[in-house]
This record gives sequence, structure tokens and C-alpha cells, in this order.
Amino acid sequence: RPDATSKDCSLDRLPAALAVQLAPERRDASGAEVAALLREYAEAEESWQRYAQFREDTYSRNLVWRSDDFELLLLCWGAGQVSPSHDLSGQHCWMAVLEGALQEVHFEEGPDGLREGRIKDFPTGGVAYIHDDIALHLIRPKPGTHGVSLHLYSSPIDACRTFCPD
Repeated sequence: RPDATSKDCSLDRLPAALAVQLAPERRDASGAEVAALLREYAEAEESWQRYAQFREDTYSRNLVWRSDDFELLLLCWGAGQVSPSHDLSGQHCWMAVLEGALQEVHFEEGPDGLREGRIKDFPTGGVAYIHDDIALHLIRPKPGTHGVSLHLYSSPIDACRTFCPD
């Protein structure tokens, strides 16, 4: 069973390594170990390619792993595709960019709707972290490009709030 420092971390082994980091007794620990594990995977592995399925009409969400404690989704982004502005239902979320470059746009919810905040760029190998206490957000590929990202949610998310841009 691999641990967080294992260099042999294909997508078949990644859930076991993440289970160690996300075990209930470690839930209050820093997410730095999780981010490092995802960064290591993003920089060295291509085993994710068998899950990559693009769509022409919208970005795709492809389930890789789901347990009671966490889920992994591979998202495929065509040029110009964007997620809705959304929350994370109180879950912790890490995003590792596996191919291309993605942007994360933060929003603050106020009495008059959403106010756009900072835009963060993540190249291949970059890892983002977000929680509802930080901001609402949307994800999109950098203009004119496509991307693939691996999303880890600290508990599976079956529903979240989405927001109309207007």
C-alpha cells in the first residue's frame, strides 16, 4: 500500500495513498500532503488518459474513484468551456492540472449577487485548493486552449449551489 511519499503512484494506486491522507483521524491535518501527492501525480503520470472523454457541448466530469470519504473526478475542458460559478457544499477541493492550463475565478457572494475576485492561473502540474470559506469559484481553460484536471473532494458531492452570471 503506497504512502504519500511513494514515487509509484499510478491512478490505480492514487486512491489508496489519498485514503491515508484523508483518513478521519487526519481530517484536521494540513492539506499540504494531499496537494504534494496530487502534484507528484500530475507531473509524472499519464495513467489518467484512459478516463479522458471530451464532449463538444460542455466540459465532462468522469468518475475515477468514489468512497464514503472522498471522490476523484477527471474533468476534460474544451476551448471556451467553463463551469458555472458554484460552491462546494462545504467540502475541501483540490484540483491538479494534468494537461493544458486552467484558470480559477473567485467570487464573493453579496446582497447584490456575485462579485468577481481574483483570477488564478494553473499550468500543467499546478495544484489548486478551494473551500467555501475561501470563495465561490468557476474553472475554465486559459483562452484558446483545452485542459484536463483531476478534482479531489474530501467527501463526495452530490449537489452544490450554482449561480447565474447575471
